[in-house]
Amino acid sequence: MNAHVNDIELQAMLASHLSDTASADIAAGAGLQAARGAERCAQRLDQPEQAVRAAAWACIHLTRLGLHTQMLDEAQRVQPLLAAQASPATAALHRELLRCLTLSGAEIGAFDVALDAAHELAVASHDSGCPEAALTAAYALAVCLERMGDSWQAVRTLNEALAAATGAEAPRELMVAANGACAVSIGMAHRLRDTGADAELQEVLGNARRHGEMALTLLSQISDVTYEAAVPGNLGEVRLLQGEISPAWPLLDRALAHAQARGLKAHVWRVRTSMADWLLAAGQPEPAREAALALLREMAGVGPQQTTIRAHDTVYRAARALGDAALALAHLEQAERLDRQRTTAQLRGQSQLFVTRSEAQRARALAAEFAAEAERDPLTGLGNRRHLERRCAELLPAAAVGRGALTVALLDVDHFKQVNDRHGHAVGDQVLVAMAQLLRENTRSGDVVARHGGEEFVLVLPGMAAQRAMEVCDRLRERVHSFPWGPRCGIAAPITVSLGLASAPGYDLPDLLHRADGALYRAKGEGRNRVLLAE
Repeated sequence: MNAHVNDIELQAMLASHLSDTASADIAAGAGLQAARGAERCAQRLDQPEQAVRAAAWACIHLTRLGLHTQMLDEAQRVQPLLAAQASPATAALHRELLRCLTLSGAEIGAFDVALDAAHELAVASHDSGCPEAALTAAYALAVCLERMGDSWQAVRTLNEALAAATGAEAPRELMVAANGACAVSIGMAHRLRDTGADAELQEVLGNARRHGEMALTLLSQISDVTYEAAVPGNLGEVRLLQGEISPAWPLLDRALAHAQARGLKAHVWRVRTSMADWLLAAGQPEPAREAALALLREMAGVGPQQTTIRAHDTVYRAARALGDAALALAHLEQAERLDRQRTTAQLRGQSQLFVTRSEAQRARALAAEFAAEAERDPLTGLGNRRHLERRCAELLPAAAVGRGALTVALLDVDHFKQVNDRHGHAVGDQVLVAMAQLLRENTRSGDVVARHGGEEFVLVLPGMAAQRAMEVCDRLRERVHSFPWGPRCGIAAPITVSLGLASAPGYDLPDLLHRADGALYRAKGEGRNRVLLAE
């Protein structure tokens, strides 16, 4: 097949896939296969931007299929590449990928990843100037907050977003947000059950039903395979929690049929949990117990955390109704253990991203600050690997366009292990902090300076050719050697550094780092305290 035909084939595959995905009128499994095929085709034709777009759609379909762990693994690679394209053509796709990354992270309890994606989505939505994008961002953050156990904040977030969007001509985004408000209200209702807060519970269920019916009406105006399962499933669960057993079943049955037809496994499991609850509410505890036990066996530790907790709770309540105390206690303990794990993950996620409830209310305003913190090395205050990769994704393509000068330097502190062994890790940390300050003072504002790990640092020097970079790095080496380490850190012997440099052309970061590492290895082998350029 010649290149021209291949290009036609690629464009046809991508156009077909993106069109189908936009209308969501294909099964998620078929969509995943189409995205994989488009990615392979783009790679074969050496079209990396198209390949990244197709890979992003594959990640989105993984979320729809409930393959959340796999989605997170793949999205960690794809998301920075898609963000680096920074074009109007990919902006909406990038926001959708961030939305799915938030949802998948929240489903499996990876709240640090989910919150990070939610805040990045808030920034991207704000920058887009698109009101409906803000609705989508609010929905993603709200789902994350609900899964973390903060249903009240989640409901407030979505109610405020929906109120702000009154009159907007965006049926899909309004439907998604309304369904999200229904879903997070359901989460709150489950937490309020059996607590004695009956008045609040009924108010929450009324809010859930109002939004669920709104979503169902809007769904009739569009076509979206995922929400054909989610919206009636949520509304059916609300009707069940309100004690309206007969009207609940057709909604649940409709949701299950759509989820099974489209291969949406996570939705299938959730609806089947609601159906087991329906059997229990209808006075059939034995079938309810068996249905929930079968579901737990099928999920076998890979089902969404919230669905698994609910299934254990259903077995507990059914076994208690049947007088089987041992089985009831075993599943109550399982549900409580999983809930404790979720709470622990919530606290860890909040701690890592410095998110409190008050900060969540100001998520959009603080999103840029959180993003910057995520790229900062906590000890030295320099950029970390994430910062290095993001900045290089901007600098390297720009330099490659005009085959501009650029040099990467790897700097390693000589005999650093001896510093730790002789003086302790606290002194070693002081050395690294002082080294970071020296690097700041001896580089330009446009240079990238990052801690690469341990006692190793990376300098990216845009616009600087090899010879000039050698001179700059040698002056830096001398500055380190002459620094008053004794008075500052209590070390008798001077600290020295070795540097390995690699220069463009060749604008691939891993290749530049590999070449610089080879030069650094030679510098170490030739006696340390020197600067060498890659051969």
